[in-house]
Amino acid sequence: MASQSTPGTPVQLSDPLTLEEPQPARGCDVCAALAGQRREATNPKSPAYDLSHATDLAVEIRRHPHDWKKGQR
Repeated sequence: MASQSTPGTPVQLSDPLTLEEPQPARGCDVCAALAGQRREATNPKSPAYDLSHATDLAVEIRRHPHDWKKGQR
């Protein structure tokens, strides 16, 4: 096996300051509930304000499975 002496394709990282809001799937009650929780977690005036939790919710919205969701982006 030959060793590689140069790096492969550079890794492309997303800029967290320009990351788009997660879009809940239309008609999905779970996505709608997660989006509502995320709105509360990102509102500084809310008792539920917690940006770490908001990030977790954004990931969950993006990963929530839907067979028909793939074409919505």
